[in-house]
Amino acid sequence: MLSGKVPRANPKALRQRTGNQLFTVVARARGQVMVLICVSLVAIMGMIAIVTDFSFLQDQRNMMQTAADSAAMAGSEELNYGDQVAAGQADAASNGYTTGTGSVTVAINSPPTMGPNVSNAAYVEAIVTKPELTYFLRVLGVSTVTVSARAVAYEGNGPNCIYVLNPTASGALSINGNVTVQSSCGLLVDSSSSSGLSVNGNTSITATTIGVVGNYSANGNTTFSPTPKTGVIAASDPLAYVQEPTVGSCAHTNFSLNGNTGSSGSPYQLYAGTYCGGISVNGNSVLNFNAGTYVLAGGGMLINGNSTMTGTGVTFYNTTGTSGYGAITLNGNSQANFSAPTSGPLAGILFFQDRSIPSTGAASTINGNSSSTFDGAIYFATTAVNFNGNSSANGYSIVVANQLILNGNSNLGNNYSSLTGGSPIKGAILAE
Repeated sequence: MLSGKVPRANPKALRQRTGNQLFTVVARARGQVMVLICVSLVAIMGMIAIVTDFSFLQDQRNMMQTAADSAAMAGSEELNYGDQVAAGQADAASNGYTTGTGSVTVAINSPPTMGPNVSNAAYVEAIVTKPELTYFLRVLGVSTVTVSARAVAYEGNGPNCIYVLNPTASGALSINGNVTVQSSCGLLVDSSSSSGLSVNGNTSITATTIGVVGNYSANGNTTFSPTPKTGVIAASDPLAYVQEPTVGSCAHTNFSLNGNTGSSGSPYQLYAGTYCGGISVNGNSVLNFNAGTYVLAGGGMLINGNSTMTGTGVTFYNTTGTSGYGAITLNGNSQANFSAPTSGPLAGILFFQDRSIPSTGAASTINGNSSSTFDGAIYFATTAVNFNGNSSANGYSIVVANQLILNGNSNLGNNYSSLTGGSPIKGAILAE
């Protein structure tokens, strides 16, 4: 017969069994945590490895992009000469990416092979490609990653319209007196002198940029906008590509006018051709220069007195001749309203000095009254120029000279819309 009593558990055995179970649970949890920690460490190390490799690859791509940008711009500058591929690849090589070396490829395409300018032959595309070695990604079986960069450039209007090319002269650009210079584009002085740009008097100079290879000096009440930047890189002659006109046989010899007008008081008509001994005008003359190229073969051009001159689509090419080299001098209260050709090989070139003339050649003076306008390039690559002039309200003025002196108010515009090919001074511009 059952007594009905339930056996009592052994408290000691119960505690021991419970402790063993708890230890087992804790041990299992610790093991799982260790596994998670190990997995996490592997994941973190993997992420660090990937980030490190991709940071390295991004750094390489940044350098490659710089090379592609520069190569596209170099190629666009050579479009007119047909050697954009060689120019672009040479430029990329100067940045450390030589095509065919170490699996590097530098493709120069015109027109571009992709993008919004794919059919425009005025644009140059540069694509730089190189397989880059990885470091940590090799663990995942990735030993190289191909990196590439692309850029597209075209040749547009250059940023500057005043270039002073003398490399050493003090006061290579000299501005004196109560002068206001207002330029819609940049000003660049190549002189390395501590006073390559010299300003004296109550002067105000405003331009988009003002750059000097050396330094500048300013005396008097002078204001600059912006402040000149010193230590810039010197520029080469931006119009060196323009071909000089042919000097033909003499159409006129020692041409001279004194207070003359045409019939019925109309302007005296001059026509393009070679003027041996130059052109000399004195008195109250009224002249119209018909369109074309006026070759001044010795003697230059001298305009004195209260003369009035007009000329549309004209270029004055000043060279030497039997009378030697003579300066171009527009003096007195003369009014001159000249504009350069809008198309053709001399588009945008108004005054053009023979580049073979030495720097000791006579300085030219191109002045006019406050109503005078000179729409075109005043180009004296090896001699000095005194210039005080303006461009018309819808026009432009460019001055390129060995040395330049400004003694009066000048307003230089940059509206090149009348020119078929834009400014004769070109600059490479990134488009993509």
